[in-house]
Order: sequence, then C-alpha cells, then structure tokens
Amino acid sequence: MTVALSNFIRFALPFGDSYMDMDQKNTFTDILDTAILDSDPNTPIFFILSPGADPVKEVEKICKKNKIETGKGFFSMALGQGMDEIAKRRIEEGNKEGHWIMLENIHLMPTWLLELEKILDAYQAEAGAGNPNFKLFLSADPSNGIPIGILDRSIKLTNEPP
Repeated sequence: MTVALSNFIRFALPFGDSYMDMDQKNTFTDILDTAILDSDPNTPIFFILSPGADPVKEVEKICKKNKIETGKGFFSMALGQGMDEIAKRRIEEGNKEGHWIMLENIHLMPTWLLELEKILDAYQAEAGAGNPNFKLFLSADPSNGIPIGILDRSIKLTNEPP
C-alpha cells in the first residue's frame, strides 16, 4: 500500500516528485540558506543537534558568502555557567546593529531560557524597532527544558552526523 500511494503521488499529482523527494537533493547548506531567507529578526533558527553535527561551520560558510565577518558581524558563543549576561548583551547589541548571533548548547541553561523567551517576546512586541538584518541562531541537544515559546517561534533544523 505504501509503495502504491508513493507512486500515485509521484506520477499522478502535479509536481508529485517534489512532494516525495522534498529536500533530499539539497545539501544542508542549501536548506540553511533557504531557512535564513525565511527567517526575520523575530524568528530564530533553532538547530536540534545530533552527535557529530556542527551547524556553526555551516552558518560561518553562509556568513562568508554574505560578506559577514566572524567577530564583527557574526558572534558565536557556547552557553554555560556565567554566560547568561554576556549572551543577553550580545543579543541586545545584535538587535540594534544587525549582527548575526549564535547561542550554542542552550539546553545547558534551562532556567535562563525563560528570560530569553521574554527577550524575544519584547522584540516581537516592538515590531520594526530592531535592525532588520538581525538573526539569532540557537543550538541544543534534544531536551525537555526548552520552553515551548522558543520552539514555536523558531525555524527548526537538524542534520545527520557526518
């Protein structure tokens, strides 16, 4: 039955191949590039990590393609003890100046994620107040400690390990 239904979709429906093949012909960089175009300052891109996958390198590739320099227009930081205030300042600065900010391993700071959700809510309430070039990237291992509000507003991506 599954094969018959797949063949029906593929051959009988207009553009049936695109429904069946989806993104499997695209590289992760192609998919990320599309997600970045779909995102806006209020829509973070959330990477759900799998063992061995490193989305930072992919984001850096796209930064280089867009002439965004690491350390000047793109800032990446791994979260952990004591990084909450630094991350908050980076996000505020990025929202004002149009930087791309990547917060890695957010699952390590589940209590701070409630504050991050409030920050994102405030930016959404001030629609148009921040820089339109601002992008926020988040990465985390699968975790129950990530607030639903962050997941709901994010574009979620994952990739297989190399």
